[in-house]
Amino acid sequence: MMMDALDKVEKEIKKPPMRDDKKSMALLTAEFDKINKKLGIRKEDLLKYEDQLELKIAKAQLEELKKDALEAMETQKKREEFKDEAIPDVKSLDMQNFI
Repeated sequence: MMMDALDKVEKEIKKPPMRDDKKSMALLTAEFDKINKKLGIRKEDLLKYEDQLELKIAKAQLEELKKDALEAMETQKKREEFKDEAIPDVKSLDMQNFI
């Protein structure tokens, strides 16, 4: 929908809208406002939606990191040189030894 609005503004002004061109940006934001009104999105809620989107992206990145870390740990477990070593319990380790 937003791309359609951009295309409509580009056809109307016969060039791509530039940030420093106030007229084209006003037309583009007016089109975006029309679309947001159709979707029922208020301007005040945009920050909330942006925060929710950033949170979802961060969660997805953390899940990807977790998957990669677990995969690396499983790979290390399978190597011959680590077969005879016992895996320490993380909760039993004293953090003062590492500082």
